[in-house]
Amino acid sequence: MLPCFVGVAGLFGILEAHFFFVVQLLIYAGAILVLILFALMLTRDVMNPNVPQNNRHAMQAAALCAALALGSCYVLISERWGATVSLPANAADQTRALGEALIGLYAVPFEVASLLLLAALIGAIVLAKSEREPEPQIPPLAVAEEPLDELVVV
Repeated sequence: MLPCFVGVAGLFGILEAHFFFVVQLLIYAGAILVLILFALMLTRDVMNPNVPQNNRHAMQAAALCAALALGSCYVLISERWGATVSLPANAADQTRALGEALIGLYAVPFEVASLLLLAALIGAIVLAKSEREPEPQIPPLAVAEEPLDELVVV
C-alpha cells in the first residue's frame, strides 16, 4: 500500500500539484497507512498457534493481480498520451481551490470518510479487547513446613 501512496504522490509531483504532493505523503502515506496497519494488528490474532497464519486464497489472489497488472500494462501501452501546452495554476491558487472545495462541495463526503476511519479503529480496538485469554492462576505463596509459632529464635 505504501508504494501505491508514494506513486500517487509522485503523480501529483509530476503534475506540479505541490500541495497535493505534500498532503498525499503526509496524510495518506503517513497517517492513514499507520491507522490501517494499527487496525490490522489489533484484529489479527497472530500469536495464537491455532489460527492459520496464511491465506487459503493466495493463488487466486496472485492470478487476479497478474491479470490486472497485464490489463493495466496493455491500457498504458496502447493509449495515446497527448501532451498539453497549458501550465497548471500556481500553488496558492491550487490550495485555495482545494480549501473551497473541501469546505463547500466535498465537506460531507470528507466528514463521512473520517467517521468511517474512526469507526474502523474503534471496532478494531473492541474486537482486540473482547478476545482475551483467561488470566493464569497466581501460584500460592510458599507454605512454611513448620508453623511460625513453633519456631525458636536463638
